[in-house]
Order: sequence, then C-alpha cells, then structure tokens
Amino acid sequence: MATDQKTAEQAASQPAKRPIGRMWTVSAVTVGSLLLSWFLFAWLALDRHIADAAGESVGSGFALLLVVSVIGALRGGRG
Repeated sequence: MATDQKTAEQAASQPAKRPIGRMWTVSAVTVGSLLLSWFLFAWLALDRHIADAAGESVGSGFALLLVVSVIGALRGGRG
C-alpha cells in the first residue's frame, strides 16, 4: 500500500510528459529543409562565400525562432 501511495505522489508531483505531435515534427523538418535549401541556394546559385551563406541561413532560423517565441508569449498570456 505504501508503494502505491509513493508512486501516486511522485506522479502527481511531476508534470505529465506529452509526446511531440506530428504537426510539430513535420513543421520542424519543413523549416529545417527550407533553411538548408536557402543555404545551398545562397552558396551555389548566388555565389556567396560559404560563411556568408551559412550566416544568412542561421540568421533566418533565429528570426523564425523569435517570431515563434513572440507568438507563444502572446498566446500564453491569454490563459
């Protein structure tokens, strides 16, 4: 009985782990593919230096993360 009570207390004290949804996985793979494509396009087609092309791709990724963060903060404030 004591073991069941400890297990129940531990389960109540820890937040429930939710699996990552399929939408988030598909979105992350899509964004990663687009950033890689942008890097290759800037490097090979636009003939930019490899460091400049990587910087553009990484900068675009950080800009997308900032947008997602702002949207999450605004949506989180409603609840």
